[in-house]
Amino acid sequence: MSSEVALEIQNSREEIITVRRAIRSDRYDRTLIRVTQGPALTNPRSDYATRDYFVRRQGAAQREAGFHHELARFLGWRLPRVTRLDGSEGPLYLECLFPYFFVEQKHGWSGVQARIPAYLGIQDVSKRSAEFILNLDAMEVILERQRLESAIALIEFDWKTTERGLEDLARRGGVLVRGIPKKPTRDWRWDDRVTLEVAAGAGWIPLSAEVDRLSENLETATQRRVASTGEAAPGIERALSENQEKSIRLTMMLSSAMEELEQSKRRSSSIELRIEAMEEDLRKHKDAALLRHLGSGDRIEELYETCPTCGQSLPDGFEITDYPLTIEDNISHLEKGLATFRSMAEDSYRGVDREQVRTGRLREELVSLRSAMRAQKDALVSPSALPDTATLAERLQIEGRLESLRNLRDAIDSSLDELSSLSQTWRRNKGELSRIRNRELNAADAAKIDKLRGSLVSQLRSYGFRSMEPHTVDISEKTYRPVHEGFDLGFDLSASDMIRVIWAYLFAFLEVSREASGNHLQLLIFDEPRQQEAARPSFEQLLRRAAMNGIQGSQILFATSEEEHGLAEMLHGLPHSMMSVPRGEKLIRPLRTPLS
Repeated sequence: MSSEVALEIQNSREEIITVRRAIRSDRYDRTLIRVTQGPALTNPRSDYATRDYFVRRQGAAQREAGFHHELARFLGWRLPRVTRLDGSEGPLYLECLFPYFFVEQKHGWSGVQARIPAYLGIQDVSKRSAEFILNLDAMEVILERQRLESAIALIEFDWKTTERGLEDLARRGGVLVRGIPKKPTRDWRWDDRVTLEVAAGAGWIPLSAEVDRLSENLETATQRRVASTGEAAPGIERALSENQEKSIRLTMMLSSAMEELEQSKRRSSSIELRIEAMEEDLRKHKDAALLRHLGSGDRIEELYETCPTCGQSLPDGFEITDYPLTIEDNISHLEKGLATFRSMAEDSYRGVDREQVRTGRLREELVSLRSAMRAQKDALVSPSALPDTATLAERLQIEGRLESLRNLRDAIDSSLDELSSLSQTWRRNKGELSRIRNRELNAADAAKIDKLRGSLVSQLRSYGFRSMEPHTVDISEKTYRPVHEGFDLGFDLSASDMIRVIWAYLFAFLEVSREASGNHLQLLIFDEPRQQEAARPSFEQLLRRAAMNGIQGSQILFATSEEEHGLAEMLHGLPHSMMSVPRGEKLIRPLRTPLS
């Protein structure tokens, strides 16, 4: 036994397709949609072309085999790309638009736009949908702004990733990089802000100076004739003695640098703990200020079990008799203190980085020195006729260090060029964002919103809206939703008046879109529109509104369980078509000849 649903659709170009989807089938999955190019229900023929599509799967709205992609094309829609909550972009899905065309009985009448899907992760989804349906120019501005904001966020992420990679690369090579901000700035230029330094004894010298020094040493060593071990023995002994003394000095410097590194880490940890304590203290003060604003009589002293300054435990019954600062003064004082300590924390992090680079460089230098000393010792015990291996080893060490620093400098320059490119793009996007951020609705958009407001208010009057004066209901220019005194209509309405608002709101979109060349399908489907036992005169006015729109080319479908006799009286004199299903019978019936 199998069942399916079939629907025949005609678009504004008078093209007709028949869409079929299985309800229960051993052959077809429910996510398969079969589309026949022709009126297969009203004029069944065997020569219509048929193609299959999928729904409820990834890509259904973007790939050619997706049914929603094909349906949007058939409807003549070019769906815009909108920003998701994670910053990426995606299409404005059909599921976001159809709540403006169809209200189902189970959940659709619970509120205005009750079925707008949030699970698709689209920012301001109801606003984007309204802008598309009304074809507002503001949508292009909003989408451009969102694209710029997303691009800026991605640039800042790439900046942070590149900056961290550059610092790690430099640290491993014993180079300290100064002058790179944690995020792009408008006036940053790396060629006059960034410095590259290497540790030299107790201080720091520019990387370029170290490269020049090594180049000169290498040139001198290359030009020097390699003597035999016997000839060079006295010089090797002097060099070995000097290197032993230098090794002692380097060892002491390394020990001092390691101690300084540990102190820097302890200072950094101490500042972090202080920041945590101040943040907790600030939170308590803000909570106390809020409670006092709300009328609480609790004393501020009761918030503390320990002194917020020295950390000592406050004994039971301890009272503060002289409290010169108000809670607001304390909040201001703490916020300023936090800003200072956070700046100190940044300095401490840079200090830790600096000491880590210095410690690493001293270790490398000590390892290189000990290697040279081993080569010198080996040379002294080698046969006198052999070449001086210590001199060769020294030359190779200089060569290796020089090549390493040059390669490191090239890699750092490449990363800095990338940061410079990111900074220029970021600056350009920031300028564009500033230009369009405060742009208001243009005259055409404002006229559409005004028409939407007028249609909504006139309908509320005709439907007998009583929760407030209809003329006090407005359309928000920020959300395009009905509001009263700046707040969304909601709990301050009676249940029946909420139904009237939904009627008026959806018909307003249909009418304004038709008059102002919007993207509305000119289709409204209401399942049991007379919710909450709305008064008969209100429902009668709704039917008149539907008939009026039907005359102007819109298609309005109501499914209702109203008594046929009463419904016929309300429809008397109105252009309409009514299909009545007798009691005891069902609208959906089995076909004698199943659809192929």
